[in-house]
Amino acid sequence: MQFLLPLLTTLLPVLYALSVAGYARAYAREDGVGGRLGPMALRAAVLVHIFYLSVRGVLEGHLPLASVYDFLSATGLSMAIVYLYVEAREGIRTTGVFVLPFVFLIQIISSAYGNQTTPEPVPLRPFWFELHTLTAVLGYSAFAVSAIYGVLFLALYRDLKANRFSFFFRRMPPLEVLGQMNIRAAGGGLVLLTLAIALGVGWLRSSGAGSFYDPKILLTLFVWCIFAFSVLAYHRLGWRGPRAIYMSLLGFTTLLLSRVAVDLFLHSFHSFR
Repeated sequence: MQFLLPLLTTLLPVLYALSVAGYARAYAREDGVGGRLGPMALRAAVLVHIFYLSVRGVLEGHLPLASVYDFLSATGLSMAIVYLYVEAREGIRTTGVFVLPFVFLIQIISSAYGNQTTPEPVPLRPFWFELHTLTAVLGYSAFAVSAIYGVLFLALYRDLKANRFSFFFRRMPPLEVLGQMNIRAAGGGLVLLTLAIALGVGWLRSSGAGSFYDPKILLTLFVWCIFAFSVLAYHRLGWRGPRAIYMSLLGFTTLLLSRVAVDLFLHSFHSFR
């Protein structure tokens, strides 16, 4: 199966580029013509991506999450899956043109620089620590999609306050729906991050490989608290509008800054290098 990898690493950016083009065409045409190409190409890209990671997993003997480029590839796939989930729940395709270019960019970097297999599975064993890593990637990706919807919400909110009924305004769903899309993605990310934390704590207790006071663990718990409050405030405290969006964006910004701080300035026993 080794011979499949060069083909798949080349095919993935092509399929994601087609999906971006398809969603861009549907966004640009108010009559909706060309609306099928994007979803079809995106679903094909997701299936090929899953097959690619499966082949890598068989060849390497572990989940292909042992390097920064593996992490990027899994993040791109996760963002595509989260987007498809939200699109299916809300029935809205006009936001795809704002989400999928990030997926394409992430995958083209991964395909260009991270197409080498790593046959030594030592860093990610045992298997349930691999699951911890996978659920963390899925959670971070859901938060990224949530942040994109949050930015779109604020842009549309600004247009409404300024009474600017632009093409962007006409192609976006109502503010309430964008807010639901933001919190739906954030809620999914919170569930996945909770599972990742639980798996990580279980692995840490059994292996003794690190400390509960590791900077990455503490910062992750802080990020979890921000998103938990954001979701709780939306569903229980009645927070709507920009206040709820700013809270979710605060969580994502804290997540990004904490990742940079851990990888560049602090020592953590399980950073991606």
